[in-house]
Amino acid sequence: MYISSVKLRNYRNYESQVIGFEKGMNIIVGNNGEGKTNLLESIYLLSTTRSHRIDDNKELILFDKEFGSVEGTIISGENRFKLSVVVYKKGKTLMINNSLIKKNSEFIGKLNAVLFAPDDMSLFDDSPKIRRRLFDIEIGKLSTIYMYSLNNYLKYLKERNNYLKGNVDNLMLETLTEIMYDPQIEIIKERNHFINRINKYLSTYYNQISGENHQLRIEYKSVIQEKEDEKIMLDQMKTLYENVKERDLYLKQTNTGVHREDYVFYLDDKDVSLYCSQGQKRTVILALKMAVVQIIYDIKKEYPVLLLDDMFSELDSSRRYNVLKMIPASIQTIITTTDAREAELIRDKNVSFINIEKGMMKNA
Repeated sequence: MYISSVKLRNYRNYESQVIGFEKGMNIIVGNNGEGKTNLLESIYLLSTTRSHRIDDNKELILFDKEFGSVEGTIISGENRFKLSVVVYKKGKTLMINNSLIKKNSEFIGKLNAVLFAPDDMSLFDDSPKIRRRLFDIEIGKLSTIYMYSLNNYLKYLKERNNYLKGNVDNLMLETLTEIMYDPQIEIIKERNHFINRINKYLSTYYNQISGENHQLRIEYKSVIQEKEDEKIMLDQMKTLYENVKERDLYLKQTNTGVHREDYVFYLDDKDVSLYCSQGQKRTVILALKMAVVQIIYDIKKEYPVLLLDDMFSELDSSRRYNVLKMIPASIQTIITTTDAREAELIRDKNVSFINIEKGMMKNA
């Protein structure tokens, strides 16, 4: 899979721009503030329907314009198709080959793109919500069942929370609780399966990037212990909610469930968030991204697009070299940088350079 071109209109600092990409490695060169990250963000938007930096769609629209749009032409095997996201101040429109798509789940993952960005460093210091969001996005690209279950659960959770704020009838509360069990069981199974897949690759990629020898793993902190047997999971789920019922009634909100789960990273059995340096944390994130790339290939039988934002400035020279060396030539990779000399010196494969200045592109 690769993206052959992106057309931007009124998006961030781009008024009207078409950018073409090659199948292999593409390096976008420009000073800070010229729009390099905005371009990668637009590709990520086509993959996930959302920005990796902000939640407010208004910020994606060029100043004083009514809308912004991103259109990408995607090549997957023998198939060629067009994805479009039009962002308004109060919502967005999704289209595949100019046909309106009503559900995000029918759009997400049509373009698989994996992004490494400096903002990813917040993964270790921010709330569990940030970590859940990252994994929800990655799992959602691969599983429509997961997205369906997650959307249903969040809808039921909102209904239950609203009901807890009023006069509560025990029978009605029990009904609202029971409908939350099945989607949570599916979510836990999918999350556990995905983390098990990730853990098969994490240490290998970490060691290839760092040139060292460590054990890296992620521990999925689920609200119940069982993660495979549905009957046992259902029993544990019932017990879980029965144990917190009085607390829910007192606080007038749902205090347990998959919306409270977390993921913890361990390097040689030490919590990465507490004991690792900034350089080690960056390497952990890169290892995670490369593991996700491999899992997508394992399932889809084609590589996703790999987006590396400002990677050269985030890593020392040896780790930069190791990352570039380990990326297969068949992966379309789009890298942003202020200085392309490192890539020119260490990359022995064909590289396409694109210069950017004030939101305007030209091939180098």
